[in-house]
Amino acid sequence: MESRAPQDNAEPDARISALVNEYLDRCQAGEDLAPERFVREHPEVAAELRLCLAGLPVIDKAWTLWGRTVADQIAGTPTVLPRIEGYDLTDEIGRGGMGVVYKALQLSTKRVVAVKVMLAGPFASAAARRRFEREVELAARLEHPCIVRILESGEVAGQRYYAMGYVDGIRLDQYLTAARPDLRTTLSLFVRVCEAVEHAHGHGVVHRDLKPANVLIDDEGNPYILDFGLAKATDGAETEQTLTTYVSLPGQVLGTLFYLSPEQAAGTPDEVDARTDVYALGVMLFEALTGSLPFDTSGRPSEIIRRVLETNPASPRSLSDRVDDDLETIILKALEKEQARRYQSAQELCEDLRRYLAGDPILAKRPSSLYVLRKKLRKYRRRVVLGATAAVLVLVGLLYGFWSQQRRWTEARRATVALQMELEAGKSVRDRALSLAQRFRELTEAQLVVAQAYYRSADPPGGGIRYLEGVLQADSSLWVHRALLAEMYRKGGDAERADALQAQAERGAPDTAEAWHLRSFATLDLQRALWCARQAAQRQPSHALAWMRLAYLRAQTGDLDGALQGAEKLIQLGEDAHEWTIFEARILARQGRFQEALEKLDPLGPNYHRAHTYRRLGEYEKAVADYTRMIEDEPETAAVWHFYQRATPLWILGRTEEALADYRTVRIRLGRPGYWDARAFLILRELGRQEEAEKVLAAALRDVENPSWLRQVFRCLAGQLAPDELVADALARNNLEWLCEAYYYAGEVCLLSGRQAEARRWFEHCVQTGVEFDPDTELGTPMNEYELAQWRLESLLLDTNPTSRP
Repeated sequence: MESRAPQDNAEPDARISALVNEYLDRCQAGEDLAPERFVREHPEVAAELRLCLAGLPVIDKAWTLWGRTVADQIAGTPTVLPRIEGYDLTDEIGRGGMGVVYKALQLSTKRVVAVKVMLAGPFASAAARRRFEREVELAARLEHPCIVRILESGEVAGQRYYAMGYVDGIRLDQYLTAARPDLRTTLSLFVRVCEAVEHAHGHGVVHRDLKPANVLIDDEGNPYILDFGLAKATDGAETEQTLTTYVSLPGQVLGTLFYLSPEQAAGTPDEVDARTDVYALGVMLFEALTGSLPFDTSGRPSEIIRRVLETNPASPRSLSDRVDDDLETIILKALEKEQARRYQSAQELCEDLRRYLAGDPILAKRPSSLYVLRKKLRKYRRRVVLGATAAVLVLVGLLYGFWSQQRRWTEARRATVALQMELEAGKSVRDRALSLAQRFRELTEAQLVVAQAYYRSADPPGGGIRYLEGVLQADSSLWVHRALLAEMYRKGGDAERADALQAQAERGAPDTAEAWHLRSFATLDLQRALWCARQAAQRQPSHALAWMRLAYLRAQTGDLDGALQGAEKLIQLGEDAHEWTIFEARILARQGRFQEALEKLDPLGPNYHRAHTYRRLGEYEKAVADYTRMIEDEPETAAVWHFYQRATPLWILGRTEEALADYRTVRIRLGRPGYWDARAFLILRELGRQEEAEKVLAAALRDVENPSWLRQVFRCLAGQLAPDELVADALARNNLEWLCEAYYYAGEVCLLSGRQAEARRWFEHCVQTGVEFDPDTELGTPMNEYELAQWRLESLLLDTNPTSRP
């Protein structure tokens, strides 16, 4: 925010008073402004100004009746929690120029919410109160899954407040640093943020303060926009003019300095519109992909503002090899200084990001190299040569476009086969399937996957049936949709409707390989799907998609030899040999044929699956070497699970400090509790670092969901739940994976208290479950608890049989 200097001819006392007021205004507006830095901006009155600012804490005492102090507002130190009827406020979770946000329990619904309480309370100015009320009015208009929802508002003891949905997440910039998502994940996240911003614009609201601190990311990677304290109505709302009088006087700069648009930096509020938010999105995208801001941010605020107004942004490509020419074009178009040259809406920016992700041409593209080539040909070639060259280029362009379209279509069909496999394995794929169906509207398999995803999740109830009925209403000739709809009605008990639809489907279904392939998507029964895929492969042995479907279905139904035959056939048909070789190795590992799996994987070099196979063979040093090589090859984007899986063999090898470091890396990157906390606790106890261990476990218990299975594991480790109670809980949940985990952690708890015989019994039970592979991940991924239980058993055997030691 640019300093508003008092008039030079003001009386000395009045000048100091005006400067103190300016300091407080800037702090309340959210600027991180240290007193000494402000003093350096006004050297001519430095001594007097320093003395006045040093006296501010004395004024603080006047605020204690309301549970807040002026120093609290500037420094962010909480004292007494406000009391608001209907809510139990527990912790301060955020603070800005407008108010303080608390985590709270809404007593009527027993749900966790966030409550924002206005700063200054009864002492607030009319402008501040109106701005707070306006924030509530504008935010309450918005109903979008990526915008934090307003639940209610009110006033207690002169203090305005409102309650909103609670997001258990971290700021966008913190998420990008900790999780280090790949380029596609980052851009997909920004697509969702753009959609939310466009929703706000469509309801007449411009945010005006978009920045990483105002976008929270939850544990599942979902973004949420919050803090509409500086929002502006653009739909002619009758209060906007009044608001502008207080909030955006000409010459006053709003928003956080580094994310200001040129029109905000110039202090021209009348020019602020949806394109202002587009600019802020451009700055955030620039920072997310390069780790830097578009401009030099050193120096005084006035110097930074001058750069925003006059200096062109740096080239994103020069700062990050993740940014190519098309992506740079998108970012720089969003950062155009002239509003007319920017994307005219968040939707336009969103659509170009979608095109980029899909591999399609972007609309913001500058004149291409083909244009430059054509200009040169016109200058140096005869007309006939130019004409022939242009014709060839047009032909090549058409052929390339056709080839690209066919390639994208084929890849989309392959993706639907993989999505259907995940769906049949019990995973959630609806959003991805919906995205695919929207991009490829004629892709029948994608529509069928979407329908099944709705049906299997029952969210909303009857969603699968309604989706198919809607598709059929648009095109009544779709026989395969009727086949799936018939099964859904039959499952729901409407046999008459099911029979009618089935008869219509059979009349329209041809006896071709393609039709039988589609039928494998139009059933809720795995054995029926398997039979249909087999019919497709028999009718056309070169139908690669049918063989993919067949290979996946055979693996899921337990026909592992058949799955191997399918993979071999796909390699013969010219499908991706790398992908299907890994598939074969995973199946071989599933069969316990680890040496054969290793022979398949060795030519591929270090990879995730080879490391897993080394572990199953007990070659832990080689497993660690493979995980380490993968982490070193991609230091910026290394998957967090490389660290997680490496920790187990490190621990088994006795390299406990390294294992502990890996578990801590996982916790930091993911920002949430998990089994890595349980293992870190055990290692710290093993190393005799009791106090550290207790802190790790206390943090995990504090942050974990309640109720959840993971919480029960933490409680058992903390002594709040006996080992046999943990096992009984897992048995009651009827989940074999959790039972394997319960036996293992029950054994560890017994080891901690020196009960070795009892520990051995629990570890034996863990191994007897037979859960060698993690059912929630890819085929062949070791189940860490099973592997650790085996290791503990071997160690206990050596301890009780000294003569067996080498």
